[in-house]
Amino acid sequence: MNAMIENKQYRKALAERYLDADTTIREEQMLAEYYETHQPDDDEVQIATLIKMTHAGASDMIDTADFERISKDRRPVRMILKWSSVAAAAVILMLVCLHIGHKPVLPDTQTAISTMQILEGMEMISKIEVGEIESVKAEPQGSTVVITVKLTDGKERSYSMTCNSDASSLSFTALN
Repeated sequence: MNAMIENKQYRKALAERYLDADTTIREEQMLAEYYETHQPDDDEVQIATLIKMTHAGASDMIDTADFERISKDRRPVRMILKWSSVAAAAVILMLVCLHIGHKPVLPDTQTAISTMQILEGMEMISKIEVGEIESVKAEPQGSTVVITVKLTDGKERSYSMTCNSDASSLSFTALN
């Protein structure tokens, strides 16, 4: 057994590496042998129990050389997964920052249209439209709202609605 295993700081560092799946089979065996022959300190009880459980009968199941070969083959996969997770988190963070920092740029003559203004626009169009209205639909598209009126005879008419910069008036343009 390695004499360094008697050092609590060394055991603690090995235990952390063990939990990160970054130890060799020999290091894991050293920890298991130590905890089999020594009473763990209060702060080591959980890791000692875990190591004892995972190494109980492990020598009967697989040869150490085979296990070392298998675990070495899997290390690149762990590294790829680890760095892929870091890259994915960075991309998500970047997208969130871009979304939070993005402010729509409207021309000086236009401003965003409120929900109440959209409802007023839908009401105005339904009053000027000739024929029986089956449905009215509003689709915001940036600083413009496209209002589509569907008549009972199957015809549809669309209007583009914008609001001036001081939000005092709405403008409508027939699209078809």
